[in-house]
Amino acid sequence: MTAQLSPTEVPATEQAAPYVPRHDVDTSRVPFRLADGVHLPVQRYYDQHFADLEYEKMWLHTWQWACREEDIPEPGDYIEYSIVNKTVIVVRQPDRSIKVLNNVCPHRATQLVEPADSGAFGGSQIVCPFHGWRFDLDGSQNYIYCRKGFAPGSIDPDTTRLTEVRSAVKYGFVWINFDDEAPTLEEFFGDYDKHLAPMAMDRMRVRWWKYAVVPGNWKVATEAFLEGYHVMQAHPELAFGATDDQYDADGIPFYHHGMGHVDTAAPFDPEHPENYKLPPPLIAGMEPGRFFIDQNQVLFEGTDGFATARDEYIADRIRDLPDDQVLWKFFEELYRYAEEADIPLPPMDPNASTYGFVFPNLVFLGLTGNLLFYRFRPNGTDPNTAIFEAFAMQIPRRCDMDNAAPEREGPLEPEDWPFVLQQDMGNIYRQQAGYRSGAITHSTLSPRYEPMIFSLHSEIDRYIATT
Repeated sequence: MTAQLSPTEVPATEQAAPYVPRHDVDTSRVPFRLADGVHLPVQRYYDQHFADLEYEKMWLHTWQWACREEDIPEPGDYIEYSIVNKTVIVVRQPDRSIKVLNNVCPHRATQLVEPADSGAFGGSQIVCPFHGWRFDLDGSQNYIYCRKGFAPGSIDPDTTRLTEVRSAVKYGFVWINFDDEAPTLEEFFGDYDKHLAPMAMDRMRVRWWKYAVVPGNWKVATEAFLEGYHVMQAHPELAFGATDDQYDADGIPFYHHGMGHVDTAAPFDPEHPENYKLPPPLIAGMEPGRFFIDQNQVLFEGTDGFATARDEYIADRIRDLPDDQVLWKFFEELYRYAEEADIPLPPMDPNASTYGFVFPNLVFLGLTGNLLFYRFRPNGTDPNTAIFEAFAMQIPRRCDMDNAAPEREGPLEPEDWPFVLQQDMGNIYRQQAGYRSGAITHSTLSPRYEPMIFSLHSEIDRYIATT
């Protein structure tokens, strides 16, 4: 006689095994560590000592992007970036290279530009607003007011210049690292590059850039975009009315790849579209081609970033085709339109990722030619608040490549965001309050549906244990 399972039981062969870290570092001395691959201690989201360890051991030793190249198009242009206690100025040099300088005057530590400030240094001079000390764009000292009043040797140019922070440019982003001994940016990305480079992010330009200060830890904000398990409940418009197990969470792809994950599902081989195999439907009874078109329409209306007006224009051309033609015809029409409009879309690549996570705080998702990016940072030293940024990017026509980048908008209130982002933000608020309530000692995650949350925390623990 076969034993009957209760409605809440799952056959052992279908149960997910606990998450196993992808490193062999001993993390036993890390407080509130990821220990069993199933639970995360709640203190990781609000404990001040743990937040200080993240800053000292992780944020100061990993690569993080500070700005886009097009934010500082001309010599003398600058933009400020800060992380916890650090503040830097990203400056375009006369030879069009980029340097990142500590935003601190060596005289009496005055910040040279305001937080989140951007603009152009007049006369190619960086001037301290307190006592008028001046520096060239490369940080070298060129004038000290009343130099005769200082002791001999105390203001030598070599010791009173603006110190430089390690930086590199990749995918159109300016990346920084405060640790001169850390692996190079190329080593940091490793073969993850084969998934990111084909998206031609360097050809993209920002359409809009918004931010908010949210009452939640930066990891709470990040995690909202590291799993699709929440879509059925949190985004009913994207589930098209499917409830509970009618929305197949197993149909959402999760790809582990070192520090991040990628969705490498190529839309089709442009030379042989007839060989394309449709993905399994996420919703019972809804054809996959129709799901693709309808979901993108909701994402256009609910984000104006994942999908754009351009994608909707293409979708309208093929919306009434038979389902087995919709997907590959969408991309065929997209590339035809791009050629006519002189939009330099990258060639299709089976490795290209339209969804990914770059440790520690960059998430992107979208379609060929445009992506919606998220960045999450601690708001100063307070572990209970974070800076939440979203920006939509798209590859424009060649003639629009040099248009001025839009200003960052914010801080915005929750109701000022597109509705899908409003839904995500509401859960950030609720989670942080819940973690601090004392009602639970740990969260319980699914290694199958929430693996990238484990991956994020596993990597944080690795940094804390080794730096």
